[in-house]
This record gives sequence, C-alpha cells and structure tokens, in this order.
Amino acid sequence: KPLTFLDHHLLVGDSLVGASPSDVARQPPGRKPGRRTDERQLPLFDASLLTEAAAGVRAVRHEIEHTLDDTADIVRRKEQALATLGATGALQSWKAMADLWCAAWFATTALPRGAFHALVEHVLTGRSALPAATAARHLASVRRLADTRRFFHWPLEFPEVFFGPDGREHPDGGFDAVIGNPPWEMLRADARAGPPPEDTGRSGVLRFTRDSGLYHAQSRGHANQYQLFVERALRLARPGGRVALVVPSGIAHDHGCAPLRHLLLRQSRVESIVGFDNRTGVFPIHRSVRFLLLTVTRGGETTRVRCRFGLQDPAVLDALGEAAQESDPGGWFSLTPALLEQLSGPGLAIPDVRVPLDLAILERAAREHPPLGSPAGWHVRFGRELNASDDREHFTTTRRGLPIVEGKHLTPFAVDADAAALRIAPETAARLLDEPNTFGRPRLAFRDVASATNRTTLIAAIVPAACVTTHTLFCLRTRLRMDEQLVLCALFNSYPANFLVRLRVSTHVSIAVMDGVPIPRLQAGTPLFEDLLRCATILSGDPEDRRAAADMHALAARAYGLTGQEFAHVLSSFPLVPAEERQQALESPMWTARRG
Repeated sequence: KPLTFLDHHLLVGDSLVGASPSDVARQPPGRKPGRRTDERQLPLFDASLLTEAAAGVRAVRHEIEHTLDDTADIVRRKEQALATLGATGALQSWKAMADLWCAAWFATTALPRGAFHALVEHVLTGRSALPAATAARHLASVRRLADTRRFFHWPLEFPEVFFGPDGREHPDGGFDAVIGNPPWEMLRADARAGPPPEDTGRSGVLRFTRDSGLYHAQSRGHANQYQLFVERALRLARPGGRVALVVPSGIAHDHGCAPLRHLLLRQSRVESIVGFDNRTGVFPIHRSVRFLLLTVTRGGETTRVRCRFGLQDPAVLDALGEAAQESDPGGWFSLTPALLEQLSGPGLAIPDVRVPLDLAILERAAREHPPLGSPAGWHVRFGRELNASDDREHFTTTRRGLPIVEGKHLTPFAVDADAAALRIAPETAARLLDEPNTFGRPRLAFRDVASATNRTTLIAAIVPAACVTTHTLFCLRTRLRMDEQLVLCALFNSYPANFLVRLRVSTHVSIAVMDGVPIPRLQAGTPLFEDLLRCATILSGDPEDRRAAADMHALAARAYGLTGQEFAHVLSSFPLVPAEERQQALESPMWTARRG
C-alpha cells in the first residue's frame, strides 16, 4: 500500500507571526491594543465573501483528510485536489490581507492614514481608492516581506480545523493536540530610535507579539521565544484540547513568567509537570540547565498540578503512567494554586520539590516568616548599580579610581576588590550613581548568577565603600544599620536560606526571587540576633573559620524553627559541601544546646 498522504498537513512558516480574519477586523495594524479605533471602519470586509471561500476550501481538505489511502489512485487524486486548491487560491486574497496586517510591525515605514483599508479593498475586490500603481507598489513590498518572514495564518492554512462547515470561524475550533519542543532563545527589543527598519529578525517579532493584541501573557522584560510558543500553543488548541511541550524550568518560577503561569493555572488545566536535570546530557546544552515536560488541557481552571522533579534518565518516562499519584514513592506531588500562592505570593511560582520533607519545610517557612521584601519582614530593597556592557565606555584598566566589583569577586562574607581589573573615576561614578546609597557606604550584596559548580546558590557579602559594582551583583538600597546587614548576610549565606532559594531558581538569583524568600526578621538584642552577629563578624574577618560557619548554619536553622530531621535533610541537599563540614553544623553547640 502507498504511504499515508500527509501533504496537506506539512506546511512551513513562522508559527508565532500570523493572524485570522477576525484579528484583522479587531484592530488596525501597527496600533497598540487598547487604543481607540474608529468603529465605522470595521469590519473591513464582507464576511459572506470569507465564509463562501472558507467553506469551499474546508470541504476539499476535509475530504482529503477523511478519505482512506487504500490505493495509489486515491493518493494521486488527493495530490491533484490539493494542487488544484493551491492553484485556484480561494483563500489567497484573505492570506494577502492577513500578510498586509502583519507586515505593519515589520515594515520600514507606516502606511499612510487610510491606506490599509484601501489596500484591503484592493486585495479582496480588486477595487481601491488608491491609484493602481501605488497599491501595486505597497502590495509588492508586503509580498516580499511576507515571503521573507514566512507569515503563517493558522486558520487560513487549516480551515478544516478552525472553520465550521458553513465557512464561519468556529468558537470551538482548534487542534485536538499541540506538541513540541520550542526554541529557548531571548527576543530583545530594538533600542534604535525612530521608525524601525525593515526587519526580518527578532525585534520585528517582538514588536508584533507585544503590540498586535495576539499575546497577553508576555514578560514585561526581555521575552523568551518559548514563552510565546506556550501561549500560541494554548490558543491553537481547541477547548478541551491537549498541549504538551518541552520548556525550560524557568517557566515554573521565573518572575517574568508570572503572567504565563496565571494563564496556565487560571484559564487552563495543568495536568502534569515533569522536571529533568540535564546532568546526563539529555539535551546538548549546559548540564546545569533544568527543563520541564508540561502537559495542559485548554480551558477551565487548574485545581491541582501533579508534579515530579529531579529526573535525569528519560527512560523513566515509560514507567510514569497516568495512574501515578502524589503519594507514590516515585516522588509525585500534588500542588494546588492556593498552596502556590501561599508559598510564593501572586506570582504562583512552582517550587522544585523532590521529597515530602522539601514541601513541609517550605510550607512552614512561608507560614511563619514573612518574605524578605514584605513590610512585615525585613522590608528591604536591592538593585543593580553599573552595567558591564552599557557603562563600559566609562571603565579604565588603570589602577587609579574606584575598583569595579563583579559577581566573580564576591564569595560568602568576602569581597576581593583587589582582583578587580576595571576601575572608574570617582567623579564619573558620582555622576552615574547615587553616591550616598551606593559606593559612599558599605552595603550588603548578593550574586546574580548561581552556577551548579558553586557549593551554595545564594552568595552574599558586605561590599566596602569606595567600590562600585556591576549588574552581576544586587546591592542593598535600603538603609540598614551595619549590625543588621551582618545578620542578614549570615542568614543569606546559611544552608536553610540557600535551601529555600534552590527550590525557586536554577541559574539566576533575581531580586524578584529574593523578595519572596521567607527570611526570619530577628530583632537586635535577642540571643539569636547577637549570636548570628558574632558569627558574621568573625566570618567577615576570616571566611574560612569553620567553627563560626557551623555555628552560623545551626543558628539559622534555629531561626527557621527546623526540627533535627529537617536540618539534617537541608544539609544533605548540599552534596558539594564536604560531609565533615555539614556534620560540624549538626554538632555545633548552637544546635545541640538548643536540642537539649
């Protein structure tokens, strides 16, 4: 028998950039969503013309889809039918209209006022208020751009999926399933002033996805393509349809993914999240990267999410099965949106919990200690100072000026300013920064990048005055007394705080992450505060003092109210720390005296 006929399924284009006729009618091109439109100009076309064309194409494609490929003659007839459909182009004028709409976000210059409506009329009816030569010139430019960018208008490419037999867009249209492994690459804004140049690259896509009104859950900062693909996949699935994607672990906890998590949890049913560590090189990317297998049903609202994290061998997927429960010894958890909000606030971050004790510790910490940025807690604010790229023109390699400290120069309790290769003139630093709140005083800082090769993830120290820092460090902006800064530094560097941070991050410790981490608010004069201050003072002078470090970790465990079992579990989660150092924390008098 011949191979199954699939030609009508195999189409190539940009999955993210395209429109439906209703998208075109909803908003003039190039205008940001929410801006007032002239309703007298909408709709732009006679809907009956579209329904007739869509009904005819849908009928042919529906017959191709549902006729069995029993003989070679049937396959040849299907090929002829599809070729005839492409030649007659019943929907080609509608695709040209959608191309015209999409091109507005990529073109060199905006169309003259009213030209879009005139060009739509020309495309659909052959008539136009524009001179024929002018219309032809504009449309030729659009065709070149559409061919280069390969705009892909899903409803017009698959009318049998999105239109009903009557040729009208069906409210329940969409695919039964959407699966894939989308790219994980950043889309950065075009910083150039004035109208954008004709763009076949990422900045045009970014303008389109931000302003076309087709995407609603995009990060306010730099967008990652996988975020756009997740939202697009959900829109392409029919109500009740399934979506299954391979995505980076950042979708579970990154601050920029909060709108996307709301879309997934509040407007869909997240069925399962399976997390993998790439230590064995499942993907040819850095082995510190974690990724997730995300399975979602479109529509409704999530009541609970079945999660399992920390897998390394894809072979275990064969044994997962639909019947696995959160009580299984295999490591399944059931997380509800209400619990996620309790643990991480409105961002609904999903923690990377591996065993029940992880979740128990996380729940208690969230219940008993306010988040770092909360008015009920430390209520402190951190921020970046200089940017190593944007401010590089002000840097010198001479030994004169203020040292520029980077993340690599900071280790727990220590800042190696002498190792800084770059300097900046004090007067230049004063012009770029608020001196009294930056290099005019010592301030607590923590590192942004959290490498898998580091013993701990959250690394903090007091940056001395007369030093400036780059964007790889977050420095304290809030005014705190030095004794409070030292105690907070001790808590940051402790195993319990690191344990909580590791449940929320993979490679970056952001301000948003830290704002939500529960940190005990200790008051000056209390025994715990004074004991932690003593340890921090010793370690600031000698970061290698193992006894002071052991006492600090034990005091932090007491501040968090950990049980002996929980403290031992926290310590066991730091395999790069020598076992004797972890044992020293368990045997510290600051811990054993409390237990006694």
